[in-house]
Amino acid sequence: MVKRIALVFLLLSPLAALARDSGTTALISEDAYLAEMPTVLTVSRLSQPVDESPAAVTVIDQETIRASGIIDLPDIFRLVPGMYVGANAGYFYTVNPVVSYHGMTDAYSRRMQVQIDGRTVYQPLYGGVQWSDLPLAIGDIERIEVTRGPNAASYGANAFLGIINIITQHSSEAAGNSASLTQGNGRKEAFYRHGDKIGDLNYRVTVGYRKDDGLVTRADNKRTRLLSARGDYRLTNKDELEFQFGYSEGSRGEGNLGEDSLLFLPRDKQVNSHFELMRWQRNLGRDGELSVKAYHAYDQSEDEAYTTNLQTQATALGRSLRPRITILLTNPRQPISVDTQSDRYELEAQHTFSPWSPVRIAWGGSLRLDRTEAPLFLGTSKTQDFRLQQLFGHAEWHVIPRLVLNAGAMVEHNDVTGTDLSPRASANFKLAPDHTLRIGISKATRTPTYLEEKFHWNILLPTTTPGIPILLPKYADQGGLTPERITSREIGYVGSIGALSLDGRWYRDHIEDTMQSHRVTPVIPSGFIPYPNNRVFGFVNKGSAIVRGFEAQAQLRFATQSRIIANYSHIRISGTNLEANFVNSAPINSYSLLAWHNFTPQWNASVGYYHVGETTTTGDGAKVALNRHWDARVAHRFVAGNYHGELSVVAQNLFDNHYNEFSTYNTMSRRAYVNLKLDF
Repeated sequence: MVKRIALVFLLLSPLAALARDSGTTALISEDAYLAEMPTVLTVSRLSQPVDESPAAVTVIDQETIRASGIIDLPDIFRLVPGMYVGANAGYFYTVNPVVSYHGMTDAYSRRMQVQIDGRTVYQPLYGGVQWSDLPLAIGDIERIEVTRGPNAASYGANAFLGIINIITQHSSEAAGNSASLTQGNGRKEAFYRHGDKIGDLNYRVTVGYRKDDGLVTRADNKRTRLLSARGDYRLTNKDELEFQFGYSEGSRGEGNLGEDSLLFLPRDKQVNSHFELMRWQRNLGRDGELSVKAYHAYDQSEDEAYTTNLQTQATALGRSLRPRITILLTNPRQPISVDTQSDRYELEAQHTFSPWSPVRIAWGGSLRLDRTEAPLFLGTSKTQDFRLQQLFGHAEWHVIPRLVLNAGAMVEHNDVTGTDLSPRASANFKLAPDHTLRIGISKATRTPTYLEEKFHWNILLPTTTPGIPILLPKYADQGGLTPERITSREIGYVGSIGALSLDGRWYRDHIEDTMQSHRVTPVIPSGFIPYPNNRVFGFVNKGSAIVRGFEAQAQLRFATQSRIIANYSHIRISGTNLEANFVNSAPINSYSLLAWHNFTPQWNASVGYYHVGETTTTGDGAKVALNRHWDARVAHRFVAGNYHGELSVVAQNLFDNHYNEFSTYNTMSRRAYVNLKLDF
């Protein structure tokens, strides 16, 4: 480990030397860079410079998003150290990118919280995020804050390993009109945004359409239409109301291309989602603020699936019975309803204040209700309710100018596991004005999802033989799971050398009562015959894991002309009584780099390099070899009358290195796009 850390800083030393070189006038000054020290809002619910934050955090701004050339939001997280991104993960209900931190994930990434403007977007049914269904345009994003490490002390059970908070632009920053068109390999999309002001009301409205043919090896095509709107109304010089609305709908290709699987045949399902959010904020002065937020989110999937041709195996089942009989399925391609629907209602209040000058406090609470209908998965047509109550608090104390202490905790109660406490404490000591050492410890819990606690997935296959129906079970959860628990210890460093900023983190996470899938023997009701050679799964608390490693990120700025972002991560997972793939579910070493340069006010270009070590993901995943790929972008800015435009060409996997992500059935090849953006 020490050798690897030394190697990282050795590789960064040329950047540091360049940053210290006073003769390199293209670099911004150290004072100017320190004045631009990023301020984060997510980690503690207090506005803090990154060197005073109680946890490591990566900030991805608009400039980085544009320079990367991404058109699929999950791809930007390849620039976060320790993050794994796999395209089109999983066979069923999630032909969708997986975004996880420190591995240990199947297709659903249940150990990480994802928010948009403070609104949670993970699905209550299985705990993951349907990235393609989010009513969000990349052009509306102001910045993204990624907390690297447990953050349940501020946001609760799903912030087990980390949290992604996507922050959109204030409507006052989106005045005028903007249009964007993209065309490329199997991809077309168009977006239009209008922003304006009526009296004290600023607003923006975005509409868009996206067509993605997906991978040739998968039934994963997507058609999406979306609408999003935001209004910010200034009531008084102290009070502001924020309104948000979003709607997304379209079709999703899903299913197995093979004929011999028990999974469903390829088809298109219809999805739609919408949300409504209102937030009131009052400025109380002297670091004080009161806010109340309420939102509702709705997700629906209408899906009629068909089983593959099971007649051969049904016939084999009949031959194995005594006496031998002939069994024919009434319909070899059995229609199955896979409809799902969920509603989330949440009310949250937060108060921030400073009782005396060295201390700031944020505290509050929330109430949440999740209502889910999923007859196939849950084995009942009844609506399932999940209630959650939270009470949180965080205090920041500037003991002396060089020492900042942070401490906080979350108490939450839910219908499934009862009451849990997630505390956190850290000390940030400034070794010098531009070098800070952070020592922290945090504890967190993770509540089981419906997938883990309540899945009872049975498919009845009627036959032409009277009195011999066949039951095909896939999941048979036993229930009674206890939360996963993590104790995370870290030593962090945040500093700068001239225009070079550095962030390093050494960590050791101890995870207990891990929820893992395992083979179970289902209870077959009297009068039914179980489908032959069928594997049935359930979830149990089993084993513990130790995750230890080091991660670093570095950024170098050359005034407004150039910028370089480099990331490195080293992860080791060990433990006892874990499923086979668990310890190999994160790449041991991964690297990423994004560099861009403005050659002239009109021309700029970027290059990105991504290196992910061998990985064996759990669930539907499989072992995939080390992969490396390069991305490139060239852009030209122009002015035509009242139009300010940019024409860019993006190539992903520039050298067409065929590689796999998440599993061997996801083969990635080169994709190229042309984008035209106009502001007017």
